[in-house]
Amino acid sequence: MQEKKVKKQLIMGCILFGISIISGSLQIVFSPFNFVRVVSLIVVIGSSLCVGAFIRELFILKKTINPNQ
Repeated sequence: MQEKKVKKQLIMGCILFGISIISGSLQIVFSPFNFVRVVSLIVVIGSSLCVGAFIRELFILKKTINPNQ
């Protein structure tokens, strides 16, 4: 039961981070100021790393929960 709760939290985290990455990317594209673009680009890259870590953790949990697959 605990594994399903953790997996559900990871999926929700990925979705929320994905939305923030999309909004940050739109801000980079449509911002007229270079400073805002640079700061937003750094934030988007950091958020992408977080999403990648969550997805990797999700696959690791899937392998440990179902070792036969």
